[in-house]
Amino acid sequence: MPNVLVLSGPALPLLKMAEEMKPDGYELNVCTSETASDEVERLSNEADFVLAFGHGVSEDILRAGRKLKLVQLCSAGYDGVNLRVAGELGIPVANNGGANAIPVAEFAMTLILACHRHLPIAHNDTRADAWMRPEIDGYDSYELFGKTVGIVGAGRIGSTLAGLLRGFETTTLYTDLVRSEKAESYGAKRVDLDELLMESDVVSLHTSLNSTSRKLIGARELGLMKKSALLVNTCRGPVVDEAALIEALRNKEIWGAGLDVFEIEPVEADNPLLSMDNVVVGPHVAGKSWESYPRRVDFAFSNMQRVWHGEAPESVVTEE
Repeated sequence: MPNVLVLSGPALPLLKMAEEMKPDGYELNVCTSETASDEVERLSNEADFVLAFGHGVSEDILRAGRKLKLVQLCSAGYDGVNLRVAGELGIPVANNGGANAIPVAEFAMTLILACHRHLPIAHNDTRADAWMRPEIDGYDSYELFGKTVGIVGAGRIGSTLAGLLRGFETTTLYTDLVRSEKAESYGAKRVDLDELLMESDVVSLHTSLNSTSRKLIGARELGLMKKSALLVNTCRGPVVDEAALIEALRNKEIWGAGLDVFEIEPVEADNPLLSMDNVVVGPHVAGKSWESYPRRVDFAFSNMQRVWHGEAPESVVTEE
């Protein structure tokens, strides 16, 4: 009987679905941040698989998991796992196989449009009986149609965004370590990062967080962008040097930002980004949609079943 250690953050819909969708004979043992460390170690020692819902997988769990055959994440990001240690122990780590690509790409589009049209200001003003302040009367509001959009990281999410952009007839650029046939099938052109930053009206970040992408967008990179450009981040906060972004926004080196992620999460109440009118923010919810939850759980259990039956897992991530 496969034994699954479930590491769960505040993801109750996923937990409920996991219980409902688990294959026959699979035993789930749930641990949260409140579970005693000795109990986590005991369950790790017995587990065949780790299933992580919005929760990091510690080195202690990896080392205690003498039977572990797979660490399965329900997120696209994998920065919560020490891939070096997992590799040393021979434990493959897989992400969600693109199960949340659609909601994240759609949310990036939402941030782009909400920023360009000052939607939060318009919403709050209308409710407060403050009709059409000058800032949103059209003089400083913009269309996405026909603009140049740069996608940093054209994996499953970034290439899905490239597909969504076709309806806006954008010129779409992307930068990635590897060529994305999917993005190119939607008309995207591969360029280097500097060219993308200089040419784009909108820059949308969709890269994983690792040693090479941490603070990938800093003062130098922000300085390459157009003063009229919008930066959107729905991947991981530390991909952007937040202090440099705050200065760029204050000094009007770029026009605005749409952010679903921050360097420190939950975001601190005194973070200057929260009080800027040219910034639209979200609480790291881009990937959370009702439709994506069963896709995540189904992929996770299917991957476990592959491994249980002696096959190689899909969507394995490795140290870069």
